[in-house]
Amino acid sequence: MPEIVQMEARRAAVMHASASTEELPATFARIFPAVFEALTEQGVTDMGHVIAVYHSMDANQMELSAGIEIGNDIDLAAPLALLELPACDAVKADHYGPYEGLYQTHESIWPFAQERGRVPSSGPIERYITDPEAEPDTSKWHTEILLPLQ
Repeated sequence: MPEIVQMEARRAAVMHASASTEELPATFARIFPAVFEALTEQGVTDMGHVIAVYHSMDANQMELSAGIEIGNDIDLAAPLALLELPACDAVKADHYGPYEGLYQTHESIWPFAQERGRVPSSGPIERYITDPEAEPDTSKWHTEILLPLQ
């Protein structure tokens, strides 16, 4: 069940991409390891959750940033970009299960915000709480979806 929460400010090392729904798995499979490798090469050890931030979404194409949350005192070098997400109210919904079902959780957050008279300030954020390499049972995967609000 969605709820409105205070989202903390976050910083992430990201790479930007355009992808269709069908291309998302391959896009993430390429970007997440590349971000991790670049952070490791830059000596960064203060890493948090893997995230995806959707800047625009439609049925055919999405503009997104994908990467890893990092601490406040980290300077990044190419090929990484810094994405700073400000603290704000956000609709939060927890998704448990395989990623193929994320769209259903996404669909629940928009009407929840509208019913409360709230307007999104940007696209949704996915925070992947469970590491799929550490937990092979997809029914136990936890993904947090946040929709920042104005």
